[in-house]
Amino acid sequence: MLADDLVAPFSLDNAPVRGRIARLGVLALDPILRRHDYPRCVAMLLGEALTLAALVQSLLKAEGRLIVQAQSAGLVPLLVAEAGDGGALRGYARLAEGAAETLAREHRVAPADLLGAGHLVMTLERGGEQPAYQGVVPLEGATLAQCAENFFRVSEQTDTRIALAVGEVFGGEAPLWRAGGILMQRVAGDQARGDTSEDWSRASILFGTVTDAELVDPDLAADRLLYRLFHEEGVRMGDAAALRDLCTCDEERLTKVMKQFPAEELRELVEPDGKLHARCQFCSREYLIAPEQVVGDRAS
Repeated sequence: MLADDLVAPFSLDNAPVRGRIARLGVLALDPILRRHDYPRCVAMLLGEALTLAALVQSLLKAEGRLIVQAQSAGLVPLLVAEAGDGGALRGYARLAEGAAETLAREHRVAPADLLGAGHLVMTLERGGEQPAYQGVVPLEGATLAQCAENFFRVSEQTDTRIALAVGEVFGGEAPLWRAGGILMQRVAGDQARGDTSEDWSRASILFGTVTDAELVDPDLAADRLLYRLFHEEGVRMGDAAALRDLCTCDEERLTKVMKQFPAEELRELVEPDGKLHARCQFCSREYLIAPEQVVGDRAS
């Protein structure tokens, strides 16, 4: 059984409730946040977005990539978290000029204050010729979890509770970024279940007792945390899927993007070594691409 860097389903025996729990640590979160050295409040928000992406992607009944994105004119004009098949996670935040200095002393900042007036967008890309599905809601809420709850209420008409937490754990050779999250949804009533509102209210009260410390605690396993919260209702956790830091960039994809540039602009981008240099914003990997590989292929 996986102990960390996982996402798993759960259900309650005595209430029509289903959900997901995620724990991110040394394999799935810490390398992403360390790679870019963001101000602490930005790292925490990106960590929450990555956890949210992992939770929502695990709800999908078909393969696909789930993208959580916030774009605005604030101190962080772009924040992207992606969760793909096989537990692959990647994330990136772009800071406005001077934002790093402005945010250096901040610990936690509300999404609307950090991102500015904007929207939370969730996109499902299923690949191939299948059209992408996208939902958009305003960035309204004191936390990203509240913004995401609003997304499900408006876009999916589904009662949803979400808890997200990110923090650094000290005690080893170096601090370790960790995150945890729980997503819980109400199963609609039917002739068999009847009205589920009272059961949902009771489960929501129990859900509201979870703390940030419990969500990121490396010594509190996911199944034990669920039991601590919902033992009165009877809780069952299903098989966990692994999560990991894995970027999906490759030279072929970057070459296709460059083929869209005007030829004159491409010539100006050629470095002294005769190559086009392209760096992935997510993983910082640098690609050296021969100009003829772009222009030549496009002309043929």
